[in-house]
Amino acid sequence: WHINMVQATTAWDGTQGEGVVVAIADTGVDCTHPDLSASCVTGWNTSSNNSDTTDIYGHGTKVAGTAAEIGANGVGSAGVAYKAKIMPMRVTDNSTDGSAYFSVIANAFTWAADHGAKVAQASYSGCGSASIQSAGAYLRSKGGVATISAGNSGTNPGFLQVSSLVCVSATGSNDARTSWSSYGEYVDVAAPGAGIYTTARGGGYASVSGTSFSGPLTTGIYALIFAANPALTPAEADSI
Repeated sequence: WHINMVQATTAWDGTQGEGVVVAIADTGVDCTHPDLSASCVTGWNTSSNNSDTTDIYGHGTKVAGTAAEIGANGVGSAGVAYKAKIMPMRVTDNSTDGSAYFSVIANAFTWAADHGAKVAQASYSGCGSASIQSAGAYLRSKGGVATISAGNSGTNPGFLQVSSLVCVSATGSNDARTSWSSYGEYVDVAAPGAGIYTTARGGGYASVSGTSFSGPLTTGIYALIFAANPALTPAEADSI
């Protein structure tokens, strides 16, 4: 439903995300998944400072698929930017809950910016983190955009809006904010985040809900925008 809600099929007539690399700062990505394997490029594990970006928890594979799982191949679903490349950035080595330090997420954004990512997503409620804000500003200085999930508290955490991050709340199929989505002045945009069908670790698929998925859906839309016109500045892409 979310593909139709954001009119992605209309956008696909002119852009599918070709040539854009999206970084997924999360629990890793299952790049052996048949709907992701052809899209993965080299990433990094900023938690352990090594090249192990396998999905330790399962969350990151779902996030990656929402943004950019392969489309038009007759299986599963399609990411919003289904021809974009996925840069797996693992920010956690905690297999029990997939948690991560804001500083490690910030390091992932910086690494991704230095290695060709145009859009970077973190499905952690880090919009109020000074280190993530700084890393987002660095990515923007290199022509890219950082998207962040607003959180699932159902409350207003009181964060102020910042220019270096695009913070995303979640809507349902009724096109209204979900009861569990965080909200407030810091939120830049809302996107579908309930009942999103996406890739799952191990080769399968799952229906998932959370701002963890409205964030990468927005990542995918930025990828479509930059693929349509690579000369756009981050501010111009924000405006679109």
